[in-house]
Amino acid sequence: MDYLKLFNEPIKESLKKDKQTVLKAYKKYPVAFRSIAIAVVICSVIFADIPFLAKSRIDTRLYRVDIPEHSSASQIIDTLYSNNIIESRLSFKIYVNLLSLSRKLKAGSYYLSPSMSNAVIAEKLVQGRVSTGDIKITVPEGSSIYRIAENLKKKGVSIEDGDIEALSYNGIDEKLRMKYPFLSGVPIYSLEGYLFPDTYFVSSKMKKEDLIEMMLDRFSEIVLPVYVSSGTKYSLHEVITLASIVEKEAENERERPIIASVFWNRLKNGIALRADPTVKYVLSSPTKRVKFSDLKVDSPYNTYLYKGLPPGPICNPGIASIYAVLHPAKTKYFYFVSNGDGTHTFSETWERHKDAADRFRKR
Repeated sequence: MDYLKLFNEPIKESLKKDKQTVLKAYKKYPVAFRSIAIAVVICSVIFADIPFLAKSRIDTRLYRVDIPEHSSASQIIDTLYSNNIIESRLSFKIYVNLLSLSRKLKAGSYYLSPSMSNAVIAEKLVQGRVSTGDIKITVPEGSSIYRIAENLKKKGVSIEDGDIEALSYNGIDEKLRMKYPFLSGVPIYSLEGYLFPDTYFVSSKMKKEDLIEMMLDRFSEIVLPVYVSSGTKYSLHEVITLASIVEKEAENERERPIIASVFWNRLKNGIALRADPTVKYVLSSPTKRVKFSDLKVDSPYNTYLYKGLPPGPICNPGIASIYAVLHPAKTKYFYFVSNGDGTHTFSETWERHKDAADRFRKR
């Protein structure tokens, strides 16, 4: 159920009042009318923010929160507040009361984050989205679907109804696009890039569908607000695809926005990205360094042979790389070369780039 829609219904209904009645009231009591109008505007601004209020957009870690059986709404709110999950008892209480959710909040063991909004937390508690298990799985930023599958195997987690590796080429179906509208704009069937890297708690046996939805839910909670608020003209798929390349290229946190600017500059000027990680993505046995022969592999993911972005992401990028792509540094750089210590030398011209590359080779 769309609780944000329900929250806004009273506001929409109030806008349907008879205009003539409002005009008469204003003419008869202009001073009082203006005072009431100001109060209404203030209240509207305050209440409009309540569904989206989160304690911390930065802290995306998941924390276990146990809601005992037969807990009242007030006790549940106190538990959330004492575990530093919600910013304000009052705002959360207002939200659940306005939507008549107080008696629908369910007990259980949840993994919640301070980055989740009041609306997201309430939805989880109403739907009873409890933890599926106690096995801690950490998916590092930049993990491919193949690496995620390997990580699950090492932790002894078995997927009952499918092969996780297959999600890299047939992960998105119509059912998933319906449930997660942001996938409707993805032109391919791969889920690469959309399985958000984070810490999850799973059981030793679980359904593939449950695992996918757990990670897509996290993507929705963390990535979509950042993407929408950026106001970018680029599609979500374009942003995630480029972010996946930045994720693989950047070792130094401060350089992410600069590397993002290099790739944007090349794209805007019709220059091939020439990114080694995109070539590695299609190699069956990639080595640490891309060989000259590898650059000749005929694949749309080979950004040496094909201009523009590859068909889709080459890994699942973290929020830092996504943010860097949405807010790149303002530079005139078109090239960069590794310094061998995790940093890069950036250049505006091919001549300077070649000099930097030659200096690195002579070390």
